[in-house]
Amino acid sequence: MKILVVDDDKFNVTLMRELCETTGYEVIEAHDGNEALDLARSESPDLMLLDIMMGGKNGFDVCRELRSAEDYSDLPIIIVTALDDIDSKMRGLEMGADDYVTKPFRLFELQQRIRTVLEAKLYKQQLREAREKLIKLGEIDSPGRIGGYRQLRSGLEYEFQRAQRYEHSLACALFSLTDYDSIYDERGRKEAASLIGALVTVLQKTLRSVDRIYRLDNDEFLLLLPETASAGAHRAIERIREALTSVTGSKSTTTVNMTAALVSYPHPEIKTGQDLLWKVNELHKVQRQDEGKWLIEL
Repeated sequence: MKILVVDDDKFNVTLMRELCETTGYEVIEAHDGNEALDLARSESPDLMLLDIMMGGKNGFDVCRELRSAEDYSDLPIIIVTALDDIDSKMRGLEMGADDYVTKPFRLFELQQRIRTVLEAKLYKQQLREAREKLIKLGEIDSPGRIGGYRQLRSGLEYEFQRAQRYEHSLACALFSLTDYDSIYDERGRKEAASLIGALVTVLQKTLRSVDRIYRLDNDEFLLLLPETASAGAHRAIERIREALTSVTGSKSTTTVNMTAALVSYPHPEIKTGQDLLWKVNELHKVQRQDEGKWLIEL
């Protein structure tokens, strides 16, 4: 395993080099942001220990540039800095850092953080490889594809285990068109199919590529939103609602009743993926009593 240590203080670099080499890792050094980016691209390290306060490009800039490049978006980054205020920590994590250690650090603590992040990287890689095999076999859905019950079982298991393993959030949303049957009866199968097609198009355009869409029935869809807590899930639902209600003035625009229920993990009553489904379904039954009218273009 190769670790890139980035710090403009030679003492700190020496300290982290000795710590890493003692544990059996190969170490390369960078002493400013530009050098760190060059070495990340040329040496392909397995992990970066990154200082924030440096001349030229600071650590936040380095983290942001690496996360915006597809080839380096998965490079594990541990920020090691004297900045210990909450705002700096939040900014570091928002930039995409995997962990945050403040100076002066305990040697054992940093060793543990390094080991944990590298183990998480390996586990994530194994999950990705397993997922790719399942996609090829048609067992789970690929991004942008609408899955069914069979894909939901596998996809939910994958995402829930991932959320548990990395202590990430996982949101689940259940949508239903409460008057789909009446539209089908009054306007016919073609119009009802157009309605569903319009909804699917909005979902695919509004959601992220990592989000999963499953059609459970003619009028029911379930969404899995990885690494999304309750507040983020509510914002996602609001974006969907806005995308639907923004369609006005068209002769082919219809008004339908829709209901959305949201549940997010971690949750005291949710221990398994099945618990997540039961909980969102339970809430959805209550939410149907307070449905809202949304516009959908046919």
